[in-house]
Amino acid sequence: MASISVKTIKDVKDKTAKLLDLLGVDSKVAVSAEEGRIKVSVDSKDKALLIGWRGENLFALRYVLALLCREMLPEKTALMVDVGGYLKDKERRIDRIVDAAVKKVKDTGMEEMLPPMNPYERMLAHQRAAGTKGITSYSEGAGSGRRIFIGKEGSRD
Repeated sequence: MASISVKTIKDVKDKTAKLLDLLGVDSKVAVSAEEGRIKVSVDSKDKALLIGWRGENLFALRYVLALLCREMLPEKTALMVDVGGYLKDKERRIDRIVDAAVKKVKDTGMEEMLPPMNPYERMLAHQRAAGTKGITSYSEGAGSGRRIFIGKEGSRD
C-alpha cells in the first residue's frame, strides 16, 4: 500500500476547507493519515447541518470530498470524514449493540437479529462481531430491509 505524503494530507485539508467555505460553513478542519486511510475531522457550530438526519449529509459530504480528492489519493486509500465526533459516537453505539447481541447468543445459543442499519453501520457491526471468538455474523435481505444476524460459529451449517 502506498504511503500518504504530507503534501497529500495538506491538499485534502485545503480541498475540505474550500468545500466547506463554498457551502457557507464556518469550520475547523484537521486531517491525519493512518493505515491506508485519510481521516478528515471537522468541527463546526453548524455540525447538525453537516451531519444531517442519521448522518445522511455527512455521508454525502464524504462522497463529494472523495470525488474532489480522488486524483490526489494513493490507490486503495480510504477517505473518512467525521463531524463533531459523530462517527466515533456511532461506532461506540454499534459496539454496544453488537456486544449485547453477542452476550445473548452466548447465554441462549440462539441467533440475534440486529436493528436496521445503513451499509456503514453494518460494516462496523460485522467487524465487531468478527473480533469475538466463536461468533459469526451475516446479513440477509435487501435495501432498507437488510439485517445482520449474529450467532455461534457453525450455526448456519
